[in-house]
Amino acid sequence: MEAEKQYTVKIPANIEVEYDKQNDILYIHFDPEETPEEEWLSEEGDVILGFKDNKLIVIQILKFSEKIGGYIL
Repeated sequence: MEAEKQYTVKIPANIEVEYDKQNDILYIHFDPEETPEEEWLSEEGDVILGFKDNKLIVIQILKFSEKIGGYIL
């Protein structure tokens, strides 16, 4: 049996939140300077977690306006 991976989430003082209105994606960057080396897609296919060196660096929420039941201005 393969060992379970362990990940780290380090909450920085400044979290960067970005909304891509054209593609309806909300990005939550814990480390905007880093690019994910590994991505994990949720079972529902609507959330992507980006990791680098087992550290969570970005969360992408697809179809964000549908999730909140409204439009983003």
